[in-house]
Amino acid sequence: MKIARSIGIFSLTLLLLGWHHAWGQAEQTAKLIEAAKKEGEVVIYGTMSLEAVNLLNARFREKYPFIDVKLNRLGSGKFAPRVIAEVRANKHLADILQTNSLTLHYIKKEGFLTNYLSPEDRFYSKQFKDQGYWTTTNMNVHVLAHNTKLIARDKAPKTYDDLLSPAWKGKMLSDTSEQWGALMFQIMGKEKAIRHMRELAKQNLSLRRESSAMRAQLIAAGESSIDFDSTLGPVDDLKKRGAPIDWIALSPVPVVTSAHAIALRPPHPNAARLYLDFLLSREGQKAVLDTRRQVARSDLLNEQEAIKNLDLVPLDPNFGANAEYYARLIKEIFGQ
Repeated sequence: MKIARSIGIFSLTLLLLGWHHAWGQAEQTAKLIEAAKKEGEVVIYGTMSLEAVNLLNARFREKYPFIDVKLNRLGSGKFAPRVIAEVRANKHLADILQTNSLTLHYIKKEGFLTNYLSPEDRFYSKQFKDQGYWTTTNMNVHVLAHNTKLIARDKAPKTYDDLLSPAWKGKMLSDTSEQWGALMFQIMGKEKAIRHMRELAKQNLSLRRESSAMRAQLIAAGESSIDFDSTLGPVDDLKKRGAPIDWIALSPVPVVTSAHAIALRPPHPNAARLYLDFLLSREGQKAVLDTRRQVARSDLLNEQEAIKNLDLVPLDPNFGANAEYYARLIKEIFGQ
């Protein structure tokens, strides 16, 4: 009886603590909403496709119709220079910054992001965020794409070492970029990665500079049998439309992430926090899934059938500091 009574008291205590936490969070959100209402708008600088960002902003407006979302789309090469130039000129025009994690990592090192720990932070593991500064909101999962008319799935390469088989000589295309090189270093370690690249260079590759989406179309058209550094989204889109293309994840699986952050001294700080909280929430991340992208939120991984069991390795955001080294190495090995 005493044990049962103790367990009951303990359970009630936990329940009350949980209720108190939930109530406290709800009260905090209510205050944030009221403050955001007074600001009336949120300004986003982003590099995401117009189709995708329009869908996300529409979902946000459905939930918070009193916030006007203003979008300034920038090319990825112009993003950091624009943000940094404005801040140095003491022009604080942006509330939310959205681009690849590498760029946000660089902007954060310059001291141009606001520290804000969203209540949704606990759903993102440490390799997908710089806690309190930027958090992954979508990601490109890199896979091997192959033409199903030219290669049966059970005959396609299943490992990185399989790519070195004489069977694939002259049958592969890809863009051996410095980003790809950095990911191979992370996955294999420096010495093995360099050996792998040198052996791969002997495979008579067709080196292409088109986007991953364009290369997927080339594979589907039969121009080559394999692209060993394709991305899941474009390949899956073509597959669902009936194109003769499929994909295989070579493990560990390289991932390139995009993220959102709050700019330094945002003109609408409460609306910025509200927008970020929404986008990182389960509801917001399900909206991202509707843009045909993958997400890193932990309670949605099992709902993404294609990636739920994969060993994902996000690109180290420090890559930018060594990009020139990888570029020189790639040029030396592959002659690009």
